[in-house]
Order: sequence, then structure tokens, then C-alpha cells
Amino acid sequence: MARLSVKQVEDRLGQVTCAVCRSNQFGIDSRTVNEEGEWKGICRSCFYTFPVHTDMDFYLRTQPDIPYRLQDIACPRCNQRGPTLDFRIVMSVRESIYFLTCQACQHQFPERSSLESFE
Repeated sequence: MARLSVKQVEDRLGQVTCAVCRSNQFGIDSRTVNEEGEWKGICRSCFYTFPVHTDMDFYLRTQPDIPYRLQDIACPRCNQRGPTLDFRIVMSVRESIYFLTCQACQHQFPERSSLESFE
């Protein structure tokens, strides 16, 4: 799985809204970028921070249910199932979001994770 650049991740974060202020302007704290893929995202409006996980190879190896869940997710553009998982964020305690790419049409889209919702 190819690693995304900071710029690519920042661009795609604009597809979701901040859990606090509902803005969609985010950045990555460059001090937190490391090889382990554990970064910090920051809302440019209210400065709320949240974890950004970019090492999806490790995540898929350690979370056996995720590949099965990905097979159920359909692309909103072409309806093909089975997108690739590019990275994920934990926007709040109750909101984890996957950033996916359709293998058929290459459309990039976010999807709320139902597996990591905490009640």
C-alpha cells in the first residue's frame, strides 16, 4: 500500500467536517509526522486536534474484520464494492472515518466506520 503525502491527506480531510466547529479546513501538524503513520490533524478554525492513522497495512493485519467490512462498502459514484483503505481518522470518541478509493473508478470518498463507534 502506498503511503500518502501530508498534502494528499490534508486535501482529503476537507471532505469531512470538524467535530467541534463543523469547519472543513484542516492541516497536519508537521511535528507529528513520523514513519509509524500516527499523525495529528488540526482544525484550522478552532484548533481541535485528532489522530490521523496512515499505516493501513498494519491496521488491516491487526483488525481482521476490516477487510470484510470494506467488501460491503459501495462507491457512491459507480456502486462497485471493495474500495481500498487509504487512511483513517478518529474525529471524536464517537466518530471514526475511513478515507477510501474505489478500485474501479478511482473515486476518493470518506465513510463513517460503524465498527469503531463507541457508545
